Amino acid sequence: MRTMTLTQISQILNCQQIYPSIAIQGYCVDSRFLKEGELFFALKGERVDGHLFLQEVQQKGALAAVVSKEYHGNSYGLYLFQVDDPLQALQEIARIALSRSTTRIVAITGSLGKTTTKEFINLLLSTQYRVVASPGNHNSQVGVPLAILNHSTGDEEIFVIEMGMTLPGHIARLVQIAPPEVAVVTTVALVHACHFETIEEIAWTKGEIFSHPSTQLGVIHHDIVNYSAICHASPSHKISFSTTSSEADYFLDFSQNQPLLHAKIERLAIQLEQFPIPGKHNFHNLLAAIAVARHFHVSWEAINKGLSLMTLPERRLQFIHHRNILFLNDSYNAAEMSVKAALESLPQPKGKGRKIAVLGSMMELGAFSHDCHQRVGEFSLEHVEHMYCLGEECYPIYEVWKEARRPVQLFQKRADLVASLKDELRSSDVVLLKGSRSKELWKVLEEF
Repeated sequence: MRTMTLTQISQILNCQQIYPSIAIQGYCVDSRFLKEGELFFALKGERVDGHLFLQEVQQKGALAAVVSKEYHGNSYGLYLFQVDDPLQALQEIARIALSRSTTRIVAITGSLGKTTTKEFINLLLSTQYRVVASPGNHNSQVGVPLAILNHSTGDEEIFVIEMGMTLPGHIARLVQIAPPEVAVVTTVALVHACHFETIEEIAWTKGEIFSHPSTQLGVIHHDIVNYSAICHASPSHKISFSTTSSEADYFLDFSQNQPLLHAKIERLAIQLEQFPIPGKHNFHNLLAAIAVARHFHVSWEAINKGLSLMTLPERRLQFIHHRNILFLNDSYNAAEMSVKAALESLPQPKGKGRKIAVLGSMMELGAFSHDCHQRVGEFSLEHVEHMYCLGEECYPIYEVWKEARRPVQLFQKRADLVASLKDELRSSDVVLLKGSRSKELWKVLEEF
């Protein structure tokens, strides 16, 4: 945690009132999770206004609160910092705190694979450096500054930060808060696409991660749309990675028994040793991590040793045996590319078992929703024998399977889906659970 006092916060926020030099014990935006001695930021969202919870946070032991200048209500005994915008105040405090250390920043964005790539980078760099990584998916306009303030101390040599976006300008703002020495774009796909008209627009927005003048290196997926234009839009040096294009600087060849990594910029070809993570798309994430590790001079020996220690974050390609059925829990989130990758990762069932997909809606796709679900439906015909869908957005999948005269069911309630699975699944079946987080398909395992 970044240790600061109320006096230091007042100086950062240019507050005229005199505050005592009391140490802050943490930084919080959600009254439900606030702990004693923390500084509360009263953020105003679309559905909830943090100013309405000042009494609650005081009762839980909050030390102070950052509030809007428009707030003229009760302080409830809290020290109040009145500012134009509490969110901007949170971001500025995080920016200043980070700027006071010599920690080197690695920033990661992408439509898919951000968190997995972040964890891979963290592990590889940790073989030689003191490293911290932003927790979970703390990648938003709120999550990144909270990760800086609550999960780093300033003593780390490297801070690996995940950065997400829903609108143009979001990533550009985040790199102003945490200027990266190395910036990574994992991939570009139709995810959080409801605010965009084309995938090219999404690519340009992801490319904002290279926009800070202090960024030395950009690591970018060679196969994304607008690849060349994005590379040349900022002055940082770029290196590319790919599992399909041999033109990339780091290319993984699967034609042999073990994957052969061609590090063209080093004029090396290296046989990767045992990598315990399923799914070809995770080799894609691994390549990005290796490119970052080599920038920091992590040895190839350390990289190969690190491979055997790698694990996936929660609810990503987790194999779970339950009631003699093998579930592949990949329910953290879903997009067209990731659903297809999960379908390809299903192992062959034993005996008379079947391959079965339980797919939830892919959300926030806007005008792209119908076509994305339809393509998933068509792709899945070749990979599973039975389809269960949850959510009205899945109707194009249902239509594809009906037209193909294949067994498919569409549900609007998870309880009905689970009831059907209880009746119809049998021993040795292999079942994929995949959908957007709002569908909570991981709860199928709890309710089955």
